[in-house]
Amino acid sequence: MGKTNNPDAVKKSGVKKSSKKSLKAIADKKLNEAATKYARGPLDFSTKSEHKALRRTLEGAKKKIVDAATRTATAEVLLTSDPGFIEMDDNRKVFKLKRQEIVDNVDLNTAKNCMDLQLPNFGPYSINYSGNGRHLLFGGRKGHVATYDCHRMQVGCEMQLKEDVYDVQYLHNETLFAVAQNRYAYVYDNKGVEIHCMKRHERPYKLDYLPYHFLLTTVGHSGWIKWHDISTGEFVAGYATGHGPCRVLTHNPTNAVSHTGHSNGVVSLWSPAAGKSLASLFCHKSPVTAVAVDREGKYMATAGLDGYLKIWDLRKFTSLQSYKLDHPAVSVDISDRGLIGIGMGRNVQVLRNAFTQARDVTYLSHSIRTPNAALASGAGAAAATKSLLSSVKVQSVAFRPLEDVLCAGHSHGISTFIVPGAGEPNFDSFEQNPFSTLRQRRETEVQTLLTKLAHDTIALDSSFVGSIEKDSAELQAEHKSLFETANAKEISKKDKNRKRGKNKISAKLRRKQKNVVDAQLLKLKDKQAAERAQRASGGVGAEGATSSCSSSASAFQGALSRFYKK
Repeated sequence: MGKTNNPDAVKKSGVKKSSKKSLKAIADKKLNEAATKYARGPLDFSTKSEHKALRRTLEGAKKKIVDAATRTATAEVLLTSDPGFIEMDDNRKVFKLKRQEIVDNVDLNTAKNCMDLQLPNFGPYSINYSGNGRHLLFGGRKGHVATYDCHRMQVGCEMQLKEDVYDVQYLHNETLFAVAQNRYAYVYDNKGVEIHCMKRHERPYKLDYLPYHFLLTTVGHSGWIKWHDISTGEFVAGYATGHGPCRVLTHNPTNAVSHTGHSNGVVSLWSPAAGKSLASLFCHKSPVTAVAVDREGKYMATAGLDGYLKIWDLRKFTSLQSYKLDHPAVSVDISDRGLIGIGMGRNVQVLRNAFTQARDVTYLSHSIRTPNAALASGAGAAAATKSLLSSVKVQSVAFRPLEDVLCAGHSHGISTFIVPGAGEPNFDSFEQNPFSTLRQRRETEVQTLLTKLAHDTIALDSSFVGSIEKDSAELQAEHKSLFETANAKEISKKDKNRKRGKNKISAKLRRKQKNVVDAQLLKLKDKQAAERAQRASGGVGAEGATSSCSSSASAFQGALSRFYKK
């Protein structure tokens, strides 16, 4: 068979090949964009080095990062679920929807998550969810502690400790949890058996847990923040905050830095690897009551007794938004999708787009109404049914991980609300699996212990892990430039024309405090050194003015040129 000489067939095959190439180029471009989206850090970092072994290590690390991002981007087509929020057909506002209206319009599996546990004798209640969102832990101030399986709708264990309980916290999974009691912090298992009494943590008020470092963090009456490794039982570190007793504690999920709120309006950031606070922000003019950080570690929400909720950018440590609330918030939490849950008084509010918008951010608003038990019979039965004399006060709020549920612990028990759009619809089952079996849970526990991070890796900039250590001189120069940039003023002020020599650099240096070295002092010293060098070289100055008169006279063009000697 000979080759065809039909020019039309050749043209068609050429068009097909070009179209295939263009489609492949488009697909590769989309894949690269998705890979950049899922990459943890830059994909084009340099692998050049003089050392062979180091260059080989960097090339291997780059290959792993690119491969992981590409695989995640390729699997993006398998994410079938899309996040969604409530949209109204009529002109009604979404926040005017009542709790029962939302329950009536969702499926049965979602509707069963809306419940009320009437526990009026042991409140107010602090609450905490396990990492996979399946188990709920709650503890009353009067000693009542219990666990609850949200899938089976069953109570796991229940006990009465007969002393004050300030906070509860799940540890690496639902088999262990910590309780902040009146004197010390205790660890219990899922059967209610006491495992350990941590006497280094005296009178704790708030607990927190760092899942990738296996560290239990506490703050309390002493004003110290302490870290305890629960995998080895070792006390890692403890530092005095310097701001008195502390009741507010959370952590940044991205870099594991602990955030503490104090009674003087300051929020300080702490790491067990540093002996002092990494940063301190003056957030409110009144005591800080709640702090929350979003999942990406970019934004922080703070609430104070002044009635304000403020949004902060943790990359620049600046305030973005400020909202005036009806009542001071006592608890704040941020969901997987960036919704902010606020507990204040007897109300629970949910804000949407609060990080970027300054107005119209209220998404849902509910009021907790529980009948007063004292009026449940006789002539007061009607009033109790209508919930007219309820005295509910919210203690804590928390979004359930991977679900559209907001839980509130209050003085009369536990209440949950359905918040469409709050949970992550496409979760990583290798990270957190709410449907894991006993064997899978044990395997996950072993793997997390093998990949446990050291407490030295907790820092504001977590990207230093896996990077090349910089030269000390280069690092100092970088810090100096960063310091000068941060302290530089946007508008350069002109020097005032003072009389009798007050405008001289030496006079300005004499007026400066001797024990304070700031950017202005360094600038004045550099200016003085440059002026001295100019005088030494014979340039224009206070001493070299006579020697340069002849040269300046020839170059001077103006009305005063006749006064110069020719």
